[in-house]
This record gives sequence, structure tokens and C-alpha cells, in this order.
Amino acid sequence: MEIRQFQTFKAVADLNSFTKAAQSLQYSQATITSHIQQLEEEMGVSLFDRLGKTIQLTSAGRELYPYTEELLMAYEKIKYMSSGEQILKGNLRVGASETMMIAHKLGSVQATYKRKYPEVQLSFVDDDCIQLRRRIHSGELDIAIVLEHKVSDPQLVVQAFSEEPLVFIGGPDLLIERIEEADGECMVFSGKNCSLRRYFESYLKKKGIGTANNLEFSSMEAIKQCVMNGLGISLMPRIRVEVLLREEKVKQLYSDEGESFFMHSSSTIETNGCRLLIRSLSNV
Repeated sequence: MEIRQFQTFKAVADLNSFTKAAQSLQYSQATITSHIQQLEEEMGVSLFDRLGKTIQLTSAGRELYPYTEELLMAYEKIKYMSSGEQILKGNLRVGASETMMIAHKLGSVQATYKRKYPEVQLSFVDDDCIQLRRRIHSGELDIAIVLEHKVSDPQLVVQAFSEEPLVFIGGPDLLIERIEEADGECMVFSGKNCSLRRYFESYLKKKGIGTANNLEFSSMEAIKQCVMNGLGISLMPRIRVEVLLREEKVKQLYSDEGESFFMHSSSTIETNGCRLLIRSLSNV
């Protein structure tokens, strides 16, 4: 038996998919299938029931899973041993939304981290906040940086580290000055799984602001282009539109509740995952 077979087994079990496990481990799907078949042959049991495109652990697979977790945790600890010193090694997978990628300049963080910890393979994944948390739970990610009001999840360690100001924006020729005057206007929303979208919709509902012919885009750049062209009103992090506001390509709409709204930038990790690497990342 080889350690990579157990790594593959855990990935397939966590992700409930041979295809997703191949993507996560950067193996071919044929390699993933081979690892599982080799493990099943050596153990003399089937580990997965295959029902069309759906798979699930057999009773033997469920029994093996906790032992596999213990084995891989011990393996990671052994890899860190070197001459009595703890050297950071391994893979650290970080998820962040498009906004957080820009707001916190994660490219420069990655460069700094690589200089300090060259043995760590650091990678970034772009996704929305809900999917990032799902990917942490599934084992695809070790840490996620999200933009939300509050993350309440007993299975995650959550640390808020900044407040991100939000602004309502409209086209430069928009006649209204306050968001409360926007009843019946077209709103430009981000994707349904975006926490910013959910906050925007709840605010409009609370204010009794009706909308018409709403638009939806997953790309922040597409939303900005729509607003600049006078196609609707949106709510965005100020950092994404500061230049446009300064150049008067969009205008800010104010609210009776004040000029600014905030959401928190938070980092989340699994309670049992990659603590040593995460602590080091926070010190960069």
C-alpha cells in the first residue's frame, strides 16, 4: 500500500466524485481509478458503491475512513520533521472571491510567502463566498477569505480582520441622489451565491424599494460596465469603484442611514486543518 492511495481514497470520499478528486489532487481520472482499485485489491474489499454517476462509501469504506485520516495526519507531521526543527512543507490552498483577491493584493502575499516558506506550495482559487465555505468543508480548500457580515459555523475557525466599505453606484447621468429614490429602477446584481447580493436584496426589501428588469452578472467588471453605461444601480465594495468615482464615470448614491455600509473580511479554516501553515500565512 502507498500513502498516495490513501490520499486518493480520502479525496474521493470527501468530494464524493472521482472527477473532482482528480482535479483536486491534479491527477488524471485514470490514475484516481487505479489508486482506488489497487487499494481495494490489496484490502480485498470494495470501498465505494458505484451507482451510475453516483458513488458512496461501502461499510468497509466507512470503517477505513477514520483510520485514513489518522494516517494522513501522522504522515504530514512526519514530513515536517527535519533535524529537530519544524520546517513548513506541503500544500496550502487558499480560496477568495474576485473582490478579496484585489482588495488584499493576494498576488503580492503569495510572492512574499513563497520567499519565506519555499517548501510550501501555495495556490489561490477564485469563487463566491458560499462555494468557498462548501469547498473548505469538502477538503478542496484549507483557508478561505470571504466578504460577509458574519460567519457562524461551529466547524470553522473564523477571524475577522477588516471592514470593507460598500457604496451604491449609478450611471453618471442618473438623476436621483439617494438609494431611497430608486424605486422602480433596474438593479444590477452579482450572482445568487454572493453574500453581497444577499445583503443588497435584503436592504432593498427592508426599504420597500421595488425593482424592475434586474440584471445579474458573476463578474464585477461586467457589473461596473453596466452601471457606467447607465443600465442600472448596484452595490459594490468601494475599493472596486474608487477610480470610477474619482473620474466621475459613476456616481455614488447616498442613503438616509448614512453614507457608508460595511461588510467584514474574514478568514475561515477548518478546525482540524493546516493550523501551522495558516498561522504562518497570517504573519506575512
